[in-house]
Amino acid sequence: MTLGEKVAVLETRLRRQRIGMIGMALGLAGTLFIGMAQKAPTEMSLEGLTIMKDGKPRIALGTNPADGNIGIGIMDAEGKVRLGMGTDQAGGIGIAIMDSMGAPRVVIGESAQGAGIMLMGATLTELPAMPAQPAQPDQK
Repeated sequence: MTLGEKVAVLETRLRRQRIGMIGMALGLAGTLFIGMAQKAPTEMSLEGLTIMKDGKPRIALGTNPADGNIGIGIMDAEGKVRLGMGTDQAGGIGIAIMDSMGAPRVVIGESAQGAGIMLMGATLTELPAMPAQPAQPDQK
């Protein structure tokens, strides 16, 4: 093979590589434009959702498959539930604030039997009443 033939072969290969690279660039550009043209989802349907931080669950939302109750739990850095909210199938709703050991300390709830607030292991602290605000004259 002469030097001229080698140059001709290299030029042919270079031309093919350029055509291939142009084709790949056009394909990539087309893919990007197609992806940009799609609308972002506006609705999600999930059975449950867990938000993680440093490999530990921090917020969990879901439905209990056994009884259908729905709940939200907010956890501390150790993964223990510190605030829980939920509803049951009978229409009752409740909120519980837990201590660092996971024991409920404040429970607020409402159901067909009535509403209530419970404080467990708490002391009563009386706060002074807010002073009455004077009536504001009508401003015109």
